[in-house]
Amino acid sequence: MSGENVRITFDSYMYDTDEHIQVSATGVHSIKDGMHYVIYTEQVEGGQSVRNILKFDGEALEVSKIGTTRTNMYYKPGHKHTDVYRTPLGEYDMCIDTEKYILVVSEQRYKLVTEYKLELGGVHVSKCKVEISIE
Repeated sequence: MSGENVRITFDSYMYDTDEHIQVSATGVHSIKDGMHYVIYTEQVEGGQSVRNILKFDGEALEVSKIGTTRTNMYYKPGHKHTDVYRTPLGEYDMCIDTEKYILVVSEQRYKLVTEYKLELGGVHVSKCKVEISIE
């Protein structure tokens, strides 16, 4: 599974709080058995890092974080995903209730859009939208 270098841009919106976060990184994109994989390392506070793996196709997106933050997130319309979100500050029970997922493929770019409801510790946090561009 050889790959090509790509630039990944995340635009995250939390509708209930009007919060917008944009993060960019470089990584490697590859395709195996019809699934797309993007692997990149994110630098976090304190000089620590988190390895991120995006796995996606036209049906769903899976995001795995390995490092000081550790979790697995799965986005597929009509699917509720639960996992533990582990951070240096503690662990949180997380639930992602995906309402929408779209993959748009063009010649030099992939755009993934997902809208979902986020719960932490059984409490609604926000309705969220994440747009991921891979170029």
